[in-house]
Amino acid sequence: MWSTMKTTAIVLTSSAWRESDRWYSALTPEFGLIEFVGRGAQKPRAKLAAHLEPFAIVELEIVKGARSTTVIGVERREVFDRIQTNLEHRMFTQTLFAMLAKAIRPDLADPELFDEVIDLVRFLNSQISLQNTRSAFVLGATILRLLSRLGYGVELHDCLACRKNVLPLSFRWHGGRGGLVCSDCVQKNPEDWFSARPMDEEIVTLMRIGRDQSYESLMRMPLLGQQVEDFVQCVHDVYVYHVPGEIVMPFWTGVLTVPARA
Repeated sequence: MWSTMKTTAIVLTSSAWRESDRWYSALTPEFGLIEFVGRGAQKPRAKLAAHLEPFAIVELEIVKGARSTTVIGVERREVFDRIQTNLEHRMFTQTLFAMLAKAIRPDLADPELFDEVIDLVRFLNSQISLQNTRSAFVLGATILRLLSRLGYGVELHDCLACRKNVLPLSFRWHGGRGGLVCSDCVQKNPEDWFSARPMDEEIVTLMRIGRDQSYESLMRMPLLGQQVEDFVQCVHDVYVYHVPGEIVMPFWTGVLTVPARA
């Protein structure tokens, strides 16, 4: 049975599909993540294709059939000009959107997640510069908080095993299980925690700030390059463990550089 739906959306990813079509994924408040086909979108004069590029809030009209979903109408509502025209902004947002498209389960409505992503994109669009260590840190923090929103929260205060508050310099990090385990539990059950590794207190602080503080705060705080490298590696650990599919390389590789100091 065919049905027509209208919804607000932001396009996350697009790719060539068949000879002249494109395949899109978009986040919506009413339907969550949806995927659809843009018929003829690869053709030079395709009318809808220009409006289906990421970095804009759009009104979509789609037809859902038995085998595929096809877009039949699109109208732009809000365009994020700086993200569209600035290379660093585009790289940041494209990386984030691609990771979101992999992490979100299709067809599960989550209006609060949609609003959070829109607020983030508006914030990014307001920033003059997004470069180097700062970009890596903010991107990692964004992924961390959105993973928490999707149910993949990280425990950064209490031990994963005994649930007691972890003490400074007395814990290890377990990326697969998503959090900290106290040294006492590691010693009592070494076979359970053999893959837990040491982590500096400063990295835990970065993870707490990255997950919980405002984006404005993340743009102001001082950073050291080596600490940010360790931080994004921890975020990568959580993402790889929870999100299905093959991860060819860390999210910052080839997209964001991490120099020695911020």
